[in-house]
Amino acid sequence: MLSVGILSLDLLCTQGAKRVIAVDYIDYRLKHAKRTNKVETVNFEEEENVGEYLRDMTDGGADVVIDCSGMSGKMTPLEFLATGLKLQGGAMGGIVIATQAVRKAGTIQITGVYGGRYNAFPLGDIFQRNVNLRTGQAPVIPYMPHLYNLITEGKVDIGDVVTHILPLSEAKHGYEVFDTRTDDCIKVVLKP
Repeated sequence: MLSVGILSLDLLCTQGAKRVIAVDYIDYRLKHAKRTNKVETVNFEEEENVGEYLRDMTDGGADVVIDCSGMSGKMTPLEFLATGLKLQGGAMGGIVIATQAVRKAGTIQITGVYGGRYNAFPLGDIFQRNVNLRTGQAPVIPYMPHLYNLITEGKVDIGDVVTHILPLSEAKHGYEVFDTRTDDCIKVVLKP
């Protein structure tokens, strides 16, 4: 759950979602989501089959599952090897969890960025349960006025995800703490 995921939680809550569950494996991001959005949280490393756990938690599956992890999600050792050999485009854990957690005829929105091809893509699971799959780069231009209004009206605080403000001269350090997920880093802003 990167900053896009946390901001998605903000939007879901402001748009009237009745129940929101944030899923991640990094505790400080889960704590941040719970504190700032008052959502339920699940650490996927603490559950044997998190997709089934979420489906049970939601009495048959979530209406909508949003995957914000993308190819930079946590890779299995096999995915790491396959990605290094250019046989795969990155992690698929988010998609697999989504296909297990969504209800029949529900929707999976893939917001995370994926590249390349993916082995063992769970298309059969999606097809058999009539799940709607929405993907693609965000068409930001039509949404900008609405998002701007949410920010200026104080309904969404985009500064909430900024955990580090650093001078441009510390860009290397900013990238390192973001990339290594240390120092409770969610988003870094560099100031000239």
